[in-house]
Amino acid sequence: MSHPEAKEYCPLCGQPVEIPGYTINTITGRLRFCCAGCLSIYQLVNKEKLKTNPTTKLNNNEEIKK
Repeated sequence: MSHPEAKEYCPLCGQPVEIPGYTINTITGRLRFCCAGCLSIYQLVNKEKLKTNPTTKLNNNEEIKK
C-alpha cells in the first residue's frame, strides 16, 4: 500500500509512520517507528544508542515503560 503523503518512514522496516506514539530518544536524536514491533526490535538491537528509558504510548494512551 502506497502512502505518498507520509513524510516519515520507519528506521527499521521503511514503512510509513502513520500511527503516533512509537517514539524513542537516541544519542543521535528522536526516532519514530511505524509499530510497537519495530520499536521493540530496535531497542533490543541498539541498547547502546538509547538515551534514556523509553516510554511507549499505545493508541489507547496506556503507557508501557521498558
